Amino acid sequence: MDKIVYRNGAYRYFRRNKVVTETERLLLTDKEREIDMKYTNVGSYSTAIAIGMTKVKEYPDNKNGMSYTYAIRREESVFGGKKMDGYVYVTLRQEPQLKDRAAAWFQSKWGVPQEAYLECMDAYLNNETEYGWYLCLDEDRIISGCGVIENDFHNRKDLTPNVCAVYTEEGYRCKGIAGHLLQIVVDDLKSKAISPVYLLTDHTGFYERYGWEFFCMVQGDDEPNMSRMYIHR
Repeated sequence: MDKIVYRNGAYRYFRRNKVVTETERLLLTDKEREIDMKYTNVGSYSTAIAIGMTKVKEYPDNKNGMSYTYAIRREESVFGGKKMDGYVYVTLRQEPQLKDRAAAWFQSKWGVPQEAYLECMDAYLNNETEYGWYLCLDEDRIISGCGVIENDFHNRKDLTPNVCAVYTEEGYRCKGIAGHLLQIVVDDLKSKAISPVYLLTDHTGFYERYGWEFFCMVQGDDEPNMSRMYIHR
């Protein structure tokens, strides 16, 4: 980790000779630099500590005659999301620049056309729906994710909305990541008065760990066998 700066209310990681996104540049505007200095100079360090910030490293800025004496960050705030067990959980609205990468990642896991994911994500980002998309990151790598859609390709159109595309990279399984992610989804939907929520799966004994209950069997589109429908109330 080479530098952390305060940008529009969120703390972003920067690594040597690389920025996380095109819009997150080390060359800040004068206004952004002024905001950054508010949280990083010596005079505000004690205040920063008092509100839960942590010293990281010194970053003098000789070129601009300023001293980034203290770079600080909120322990729970990385990529604008929530940090648990070293991983960061975000909604796509918190990090919209991840949209194309997320759509490609979901497509690689489930084989559904990338355009279908992008259509749903755009509707969410444009506030046309509250059915969102949720990601877990290890630094800047997507390691788990899921979405919420109207119907996950089954015959019970009355059972809506549906959590879909739940996936965790193999090397990150059995760490509780999917459980954390699913709880974030449920809490987010409940905060918007959306409850219950349903989930279609062939797994047994997994979702029960996280408060989901078996509800009924449903027929998936173009599927020879019926699948299990779960509910979270």
